[in-house]
Amino acid sequence: MSTDQTTRRSGRHRSGGRVSVPARIAPGAAGPRLPGLDLARGLAVLSMLVAHLSPVGGVLDLSEYLTAPLFAVLVGAAMGLVLARPGTDPVRFVADNALRGLLLVALGVMLQALYPQIDVVLPYLGVLVVVLAPLAVALHRLPVLTLGLAVGAAVLGPVVTERARDALVSGGPATGTGARHLLDWLAAGPSYRLVSFLPMALGGLALALLLPRLAAWRPAAGVAAVLLAAAGVVHALGAASSGGAAPYSGTTAEVVAGSLLAAGVVAASCALADVAAVARWGIRALDPVLSLGRLALTAYTVQVLFLAVVAAVRGGARDDTWPVLLLTTAVVVGSAWLLDRTWGTGPLELVVRLARLPDGWQPGAALSDAVSAARQRRGPPEPPGSTPPEE
Repeated sequence: MSTDQTTRRSGRHRSGGRVSVPARIAPGAAGPRLPGLDLARGLAVLSMLVAHLSPVGGVLDLSEYLTAPLFAVLVGAAMGLVLARPGTDPVRFVADNALRGLLLVALGVMLQALYPQIDVVLPYLGVLVVVLAPLAVALHRLPVLTLGLAVGAAVLGPVVTERARDALVSGGPATGTGARHLLDWLAAGPSYRLVSFLPMALGGLALALLLPRLAAWRPAAGVAAVLLAAAGVVHALGAASSGGAAPYSGTTAEVVAGSLLAAGVVAASCALADVAAVARWGIRALDPVLSLGRLALTAYTVQVLFLAVVAAVRGGARDDTWPVLLLTTAVVVGSAWLLDRTWGTGPLELVVRLARLPDGWQPGAALSDAVSAARQRRGPPEPPGSTPPEE
């Protein structure tokens, strides 16, 4: 395996009344976004920052187990919600996601070249999007089969990873740079790989069918408790086994526990979003994290660009320090919140939206239509100091 890949880090250790907010929009319906999923996605970004930059372990090591599985589960859940919309064209859905996945791969490769201290996850997620889309079309109404395939993939994944790494070590046709990158993205990656992400995303696809029942906080909290407890049990059993359950290892226990943990966080986020909708201050208090979730791709990119600048200023010193963590978090959260309040979306979210052009699109209206659509899905921002209406 190449030297630069073995020195990169995926995390710290590379070895009164109801506020009128769209809290109960039916999943998959056209209209405003689901606050619970945006909240979970925002938590994934925050967890990523901790995993990349925190100088200490302990309880913060949880971010190492959560971040990548949460991103993968959310990819699957988002696809399930889109496919639940009436009139979704499956052929167009697959084609749009293929283009979106390729954009993620291209962006990830550029960011990785710019800043090698972390292992950029975007190429792996891009490959996941391309591969998952046709599977989602076939499986999104078959949760039992989907979960069965997820378990099977979690069992077979470590075997595929071992064979792929053996192929890289032994040389042969997989020794070229392009083939090596592709094999890393598919199966041999030191931290991330498709064979680990795919069962997680299939779990998210099945979870999408459960989301309509998680609109209220009580059932959402109950489901979250069950999933989180199951994640703890699977992790404990895996840690005691010969394969272990270390983060990024890709063992069956790590993949299953990570999937359950991520699904539990999604359910808990739905519960928290519903509780926040009851309180006047709730959604406003969560707004920075919701903005991170709505602009997750832009936030990820801002993180890497800012860390590249910090590394240049600090002469390439390691980035896992408290000042770097706190400053980077402030920059990422602040920029996402500002863009969300002013544009209603981020520049990279616009690019992704333009990559899924609607029928009848005209070039002259592309940018304005994309911004308008993003704002309509979120709803207009409240003016400073305003009091949200009661229902």
